[in-house]
Amino acid sequence: MDAFAAIRFAVGTGFLLVAAVSDVRTRKVPDPLWIALGSVGVLLLAVQFVANPGDPGAWALLGSAAILFYAIFLGAPLFEQDGFHPRPIRILLFIIAAALLVYQWLYRVRILHGGADTKALIALGLLVPTYPDVSPFPLIGLPLRVESFWRIAFPFSLVVWVDAAVLFLAVPVGFLVRNLLAGNLALPQAFLGYRARIDPLPRHVWLMEKITERGDHVLVLFPKRDGNPSQEVARLRAAGIDRAWVTPQVPFMVPLLGGLLLAFFVGNVLLGLLPFGG
Repeated sequence: MDAFAAIRFAVGTGFLLVAAVSDVRTRKVPDPLWIALGSVGVLLLAVQFVANPGDPGAWALLGSAAILFYAIFLGAPLFEQDGFHPRPIRILLFIIAAALLVYQWLYRVRILHGGADTKALIALGLLVPTYPDVSPFPLIGLPLRVESFWRIAFPFSLVVWVDAAVLFLAVPVGFLVRNLLAGNLALPQAFLGYRARIDPLPRHVWLMEKITERGDHVLVLFPKRDGNPSQEVARLRAAGIDRAWVTPQVPFMVPLLGGLLLAFFVGNVLLGLLPFGG
């Protein structure tokens, strides 16, 4: 494992560990954490470019990515619940980032000579923009005939996300086992949550059972995230219901941390299912 890969692994693991703890405790991860992670990524790339001079166009790509990154995180968003809001400074930053990307493309084609879960992946994309050299890892490799294409079409941050998604598949299996042991094997909700008392309602859950305005008792497998739990609980109580199906707000930072570890040491676990993997 080279020095830059080791630093990226240590930084990424440390930041995702902090994010996972925050996610487990509050189901929220503060934006400054991702801003700091992305900033470390930008700094590491700049140091790497200085230490290993190469294609000068890489600086344009780094500048574009940095501007786009900070434009996403800093300032009021362009799109909010009430619609689009013109923010001249942010729009200018996006235009500058787009212009630098266009410049990089023009350079490449020789016309000229001389960008919480999503936020985490954006920051990781800056921290580990290319596949790190961690020889003799990862355990799952690629044949030479597809390696170059795969590394371009499937960035390393996407490998982290895919590995995290594979780990996340353990969640519905865990729900099913829990419900099986509790004697609540009702499908398909047994894969999505569990039955719990609503007085008091557990923390960090969404109700899957609701009483509609017409008084109907319905099951909602994928409840809206912006509902009013207090009002929904009051309706259930009025209907004589004291236990209901709930779906937890699963902290994705935990499998994402595992996905980072897998990506470094195992590789893209999906490759084991593809004919050219191994």
